[in-house]
Amino acid sequence: MKKLILFLAPIILLSCNSNPDYKRNLANAQKLFELHGQEDLDAQISLVSKDIKSIPPLYGSKPMGYDSYIQMLKGYHEAFDNIKYTAEVWLPGTDDNGNFDGSVRTYGNWTGTNVATGKELDLNGYWYFNFDKNGLVTEQGDFFDAGGMFNAVYDVNHPDEIMSVVKMTVKKSAAEVEDFVDKYQNLVNRLEPNSLSFKFTKTGKNEVTLIERYTNSDALITHIKNISPDGAIAKDFEEFQDTFKINYITLYGDSTDKLKAAIAPFQIKTSYVPLIAGYSR
Repeated sequence: MKKLILFLAPIILLSCNSNPDYKRNLANAQKLFELHGQEDLDAQISLVSKDIKSIPPLYGSKPMGYDSYIQMLKGYHEAFDNIKYTAEVWLPGTDDNGNFDGSVRTYGNWTGTNVATGKELDLNGYWYFNFDKNGLVTEQGDFFDAGGMFNAVYDVNHPDEIMSVVKMTVKKSAAEVEDFVDKYQNLVNRLEPNSLSFKFTKTGKNEVTLIERYTNSDALITHIKNISPDGAIAKDFEEFQDTFKINYITLYGDSTDKLKAAIAPFQIKTSYVPLIAGYSR
């Protein structure tokens, strides 16, 4: 019966839908997901308004703007192979008065393979898209069990964990620092699922210590790539450097030579403290 209802629902709604833009918007929404599977970021960008507002699935997350949304797409492309969306149903949306407004909703399932762990993704969820008069996406929302997804495709135990302790001097006002660190940590949280924690702590009058935990050296290398020129958050890291002066970094754990080589170009005083024994989960 459920399958029958889901099959009939779009037929009934489409027959009643009088919004002239829905057919075009539906095609654009479907194309956006198809391009996600092809990892064609440039083509996806062409379907998105510069004024987009994106609602992420993570608890407590704030709406994202254009740059963060594009970075999120790029992060998924890098994290998964063989991404594919299978729709259970595509539906027209309505405004607050129940009138069809050309928006698109879909229930379905994403599959893929996590690059870092080789684990398979099997994610059910709901997504919606609102459009402007030109058929560009102006608002988009993800609704799925983000925590469950991370637990399913990423390793729970982290024997090769790397902890980075970054000592910094504050260069801006307290209010400016608070606004920036909230935005920045949310950005890292969305883009880097192998970042276990990312915490700014006040350790002196004009001193902030950033404590970062990563599943392994490769996860920290991913972060370094993201903040490097042409990286996903290169512009945000420029603002980071305008906000803080990095004095020195201490890395705890068995840092690989590859990680040390990735850090070297930044020319920041860095100490490496090897692991003797311990566990992480």
